[in-house]
Amino acid sequence: MRPFARFYFFAVVIALSLISCAKQPEQALVGKWQEQNGREVIEFMKSGSFQGTMIWDLQNTPLNISGTYTSKGDLIDLKVENPGSLTPMTWKVTFSVSDQLTIVYQQGGALKRDGSTLEYRRVKQ
Repeated sequence: MRPFARFYFFAVVIALSLISCAKQPEQALVGKWQEQNGREVIEFMKSGSFQGTMIWDLQNTPLNISGTYTSKGDLIDLKVENPGSLTPMTWKVTFSVSDQLTIVYQQGGALKRDGSTLEYRRVKQ
């Protein structure tokens, strides 16, 4: 019985190590993303900041944005600092593969209707 207990202990330690090394959603988000069927680009930095270009009005005018983000599981809260007139946003993100990101707007702001989605691909650098 003792060898079994030792084996079980080491199996648990190895499993926990593998789980802790797995990429967390926050880590997978870091990088530059390009909208698949449009002109929007957003880049998330390790520091918790973001920058990019989003379509924000009815004339489809690109707007440069930047600010900070925090993540809780699959929800990303964005605080837009530039331009200062934009409201904070909450996005739900899912990764179907390592280079594809789906954003579901929870509080999208302006033209990003709640519940609408956009597909992004990671920009290779």
